[in-house]
Amino acid sequence: MYPPEFGYYKPESLADALDFLKGGNVKPIAGGQSLIPMLKFRIIQPKFLLDLNPLKELSYVIPEENEIRIGALTRYSEMVKSGIVRRDLPLLHEASGKVGDLQVRNMGTIGGSLSNADPSADFPAVSLAYDAKIKLISTQGEREVNAKDFFKGPFTTELREDELLKEVEFPILKGYKHTYAKIVRRAGDFALVGMAVLAKVGETVEDIRIAYTGVSDKPYRSYELEKTLIGSKPNEDQLRKFSEDVIKEVNPPSDSRGSSDYKKKVMKNLTFNTLKEVLLHAS
Repeated sequence: MYPPEFGYYKPESLADALDFLKGGNVKPIAGGQSLIPMLKFRIIQPKFLLDLNPLKELSYVIPEENEIRIGALTRYSEMVKSGIVRRDLPLLHEASGKVGDLQVRNMGTIGGSLSNADPSADFPAVSLAYDAKIKLISTQGEREVNAKDFFKGPFTTELREDELLKEVEFPILKGYKHTYAKIVRRAGDFALVGMAVLAKVGETVEDIRIAYTGVSDKPYRSYELEKTLIGSKPNEDQLRKFSEDVIKEVNPPSDSRGSSDYKKKVMKNLTFNTLKEVLLHAS
C-alpha cells in the first residue's frame, strides 16, 4: 500500500521543532522503523512528518553519579557500542543487541521505540524493569514521567500532541544480575513474548524486577508477585508457582504471532526457564 499524502518539515533547532508541533496533526520521525509501515498501512495519517534527525543534540549517553541519561535520538547500535551502557546498564545493552537486525539497529532510536509504544517492542519492557524516568519537552517546558505511568495502551502514551520525548534516565543498579530473553517466530521479528529481568541476589533475593512485552496491550510488570520472591531463597517449585501465577494476570491479544492461549504457554515456560537461570544459577 502507498502512504497518504503528507507534508515534510526539517527543523533547524529543537525550539523550531517544538514550535512546529504546536500546529497539530504532526508526527515526529527519527528512525522510522515502525512509523513508515504504519503510514503505508494508513494506521496513521498525519498532515506533516517532522524530521528529528537534524537535532543531533538529542543523541547522547551521559553518565551521572547514580544514573545514565540517554537522548531520545540515540540509535540502538550506539547503545550496543557504548562502553558506558555496557558497564552501567547491562540489561539495556543486552536488549539493544537483540532488537531486529543490523539495519533496524542502525536506524531505530530509543525515543522512537518508547514513543511508538508497540505492545511487542523490547525497550518499553526494559524501561519498566529499570523504573526509568522519561523526560518530555514542549514549548511550555519539561516534565518527567515514570515508565510505569508513560505507557497507556497499544501505541498510546502520556505524550501530548505538542510534546517530544527528550531523554530517558536509567538508574545505575550495582550488583544486579540481568537478562533479556524473548521468543520470536523468525530472526529479527518482534517478540512473541519477551522478558526483562533485573535481580539482586545474596543469601536471599534482595530485589527483583520482571517486565514483559507481548503479553498485554502495553508492557507488563507484576509488582505484587515480585514481592513473593523478595526475601526468599528460591527453588524450582517456587519459580514454577510464580510462572503459573503470572500468566493468570494477563490476557495477551491474539494476533498473527499466536493465539492468546499459546502466548500464555510461551510466557509460562519462558518465565520458569529465565528465572531458573538468573536466580538459581546466581545463588
